[in-house]
Amino acid sequence: MDCTKIYCELLTDHNAYLLNIALDKLSNPVELKIDKTRLKNFLEYPQNLAFIAKYNDEVCGFIYGYSLMALDAAPQLFVYSVDVFSDYQNKGVGSKLFQYVVDYSRDNGFSECFVITDKGNKRACRIYEKAGGKNDYDDEIVYVIKHEGTGIG
Repeated sequence: MDCTKIYCELLTDHNAYLLNIALDKLSNPVELKIDKTRLKNFLEYPQNLAFIAKYNDEVCGFIYGYSLMALDAAPQLFVYSVDVFSDYQNKGVGSKLFQYVVDYSRDNGFSECFVITDKGNKRACRIYEKAGGKNDYDDEIVYVIKHEGTGIG
């Protein structure tokens, strides 16, 4: 696979059909827990951002996240999820797509772009570090408080 032929773009309501087509073609629809209605609703809010990677005009990965307002700085881009379809993994798609998002955040006035992962996810760590990401703290942790009965599937 020639990584120079991977094209990345911001997903909007005008090109969301591309991800919808990809979702229809997935051999394992459970691979991604996204439905078309939720995607449409997600894109209606300007603070929600989504990006796709295409290879040979086929969507092969996507990233979504949120613009977070800060009281002491310009907005920050929080990358919530990075997904590369299984047929395209380990081929440079994730690196190219994540770098596109980092460049987008810099070029559009975000003070920083950040993502949370665990140190055991070596492949993801390499992608983030390759794009300039740094984790300077050994003691960082994230607490998650789940609310029963309010989530989806």
